[in-house]
Amino acid sequence: RFVFGSSPRRVLAQEIAASGCDGVLAGHCGLPFTRIVEDKLWHNSGALGMPANDGTPRVWCSVVTPGARAGELCIEHVALDYDHAGAAAAMRAAGLPDDYARALQDGIWASCDILPKDEAKAAGVALNPRMLTWAPGVSELDWPRAADAPALAPGKFADPLRTQGGEPRAQVGLDALRTLWINTGTLCNLSCANCYIESTPRNDRLAWISAAEARAFYEEIAREALPTREIGFTGGEPFMNPEFIEMLGEALERGFKAIVLTNAMKPMQHKAEALARLNARHGDALTIRVSVDHYTQRLHEMERGPQSWAPTMDGLRWLADNGVRVHLAGRLYSGEVESLVRAGYARLCAQLGLTLDAHDPVALTLFPEMDARADVPEITQACWGLLGKSPSQMMCASSRMAVKRKGAVAPVVLACTLLAYDEAFEMGETLRAAARPVALNHPHCARFCVLGGAACSQG
Repeated sequence: RFVFGSSPRRVLAQEIAASGCDGVLAGHCGLPFTRIVEDKLWHNSGALGMPANDGTPRVWCSVVTPGARAGELCIEHVALDYDHAGAAAAMRAAGLPDDYARALQDGIWASCDILPKDEAKAAGVALNPRMLTWAPGVSELDWPRAADAPALAPGKFADPLRTQGGEPRAQVGLDALRTLWINTGTLCNLSCANCYIESTPRNDRLAWISAAEARAFYEEIAREALPTREIGFTGGEPFMNPEFIEMLGEALERGFKAIVLTNAMKPMQHKAEALARLNARHGDALTIRVSVDHYTQRLHEMERGPQSWAPTMDGLRWLADNGVRVHLAGRLYSGEVESLVRAGYARLCAQLGLTLDAHDPVALTLFPEMDARADVPEITQACWGLLGKSPSQMMCASSRMAVKRKGAVAPVVLACTLLAYDEAFEMGETLRAAARPVALNHPHCARFCVLGGAACSQG
């Protein structure tokens, strides 16, 4: 069987027990690692014939020598450089599959089908050579072990005006409301593993917004002569809202550009005829942004669930065949090399017939991972100069989001698309009331926007 660093401890323990030995030196999975299980050793040296899927062309071996004391072993994980370009050229000259020749050069496996979730998500994360010393009785010696993200320090993001250190907290004023986001409701046909808004087929904490409630915001934009040029629709899954096509059509008829965030699965496909009519009439103003969490089926389905890949691919082909402008939204897993990720999406787009530039950060938006529990620096007013950034670059300088909470009489306007449940970021029931500055008093403000440089709007 394949045994990986993330394999259950009971699996490794059973194998070691069957050997009757103090430890096992193994291969087969192609990835180097060392694990200690119940004081026993499991060591895999990696492979000399293929990189370790870590985004570098190095290959791996181990040097195992006696330690200074009786019973000790010194285990050195060694990364080797070699003429990978020459090897790849020889493979191509021999007519061997190009995917494997490319893997020798970019260090990313052509197929990750055998990989468990943890190893698959670590693709592109460069490994560092390591020397380990083991002896029977040593219980803590795992390599490589992803460092757990430190927990958010107590007292951070508590005061909207001051950081934990007492410095003035950064704020962002509304320069101009260029994008209004409407959350159509949190119900979704999927239950994704890491949905920032926790959408599921049962989560209705944000209720359906009606077409009439959306119209009230359109009318306020016109009445107040606001510079809003784009309406964004998100969820949940917008196409599940029974009045979504009506509110989308009205936004387009009023001259707004519109962007719709969708998984392109059955809810969208059930509205295909109506969507095609809107595209025929307003195609220059309509963009459908489809969530494809990774360019490989395996990682996409790890996030979105089994059998979620094929329906999304069918939806993308329908959009391409019907001339709908398509953008994609993916995830940039921690440590992945962005250029390689974009190249992977480019290959996927070519296969689907999508005319999309995967190297354009607007056409393919790669979102950083978000974990509100993990530690992140607070942003002070002084950070703008230190980071070389401006408040005007943040989402909340140009956008707001309307949501309707379950049981509420009317929608409210929030500072941000990312903080749908945090009542501290509610700004009132009108766009005028929501025009005041926003204190960056949440971990997502730092991680996603200021340090991550991400945004949901098209520009």
